[in-house]
Amino acid sequence: MDEELSTEEFLDKKRDYSPLLVHLTRDYTDEVVGICIPAKEVLEQILDDKTLLAVNYKYCYFGPNLESKSSSLQNKFKVVCFTETPLDQIDVLLNKVSGRNFEPKPYGLVFEKKYIREKGGNPVFYVTKEIAKPLYDSLYIPLCAEGEEQISEKICKLLALVTICEEWNDWHWEREWRIAGNLEFDLNDIYCGLCPEEDVDHFENVYEPVIFISPYWGINKILDKLVGR
Repeated sequence: MDEELSTEEFLDKKRDYSPLLVHLTRDYTDEVVGICIPAKEVLEQILDDKTLLAVNYKYCYFGPNLESKSSSLQNKFKVVCFTETPLDQIDVLLNKVSGRNFEPKPYGLVFEKKYIREKGGNPVFYVTKEIAKPLYDSLYIPLCAEGEEQISEKICKLLALVTICEEWNDWHWEREWRIAGNLEFDLNDIYCGLCPEEDVDHFENVYEPVIFISPYWGINKILDKLVGR
């Protein structure tokens, strides 16, 4: 009989599992001044500020309804997003996908999953509308009826994780995690950074001691760079 595996040994053998979480940046359009900030500059700003900003409340099931609510309530649903897709498969996520309303770029940051957990991160809850409806009726509607001072941040953090997963709207393959609110970090908290190969030297020189890899590299080249980091 085969020897029983520990949880760590089992997960090490599971090829589709990663102990890491990836935040990918995108080009950002500043509607106030009417300019587009490239994803590379967005990543540089994130690293300069040592903060991932929670800027969007629309990802969850309650997003469409929140558009007519107060900014105070909207802010409590704003999240920072990550994917637990393994590093050697991140390049797949960079493809244009029909129906997806954003286009991630090959720039980002990678954190250990345990670090994101400690910061309040959690996997997204992918559910059908039928399953989600009781949450809408019993939690979201009463929440909206509360005065600004009484709105529960704990309930908002829970509801911000709920995402619809139907046959016609199925994004669970993104394997998303979320943190409600901004994520402030130190450079030493970063497992590694992501950028195209031609930008690796630039980012490593400016943001030492962070190691950078390209999401287009194969697994062997990634390992060569990260082993012994």
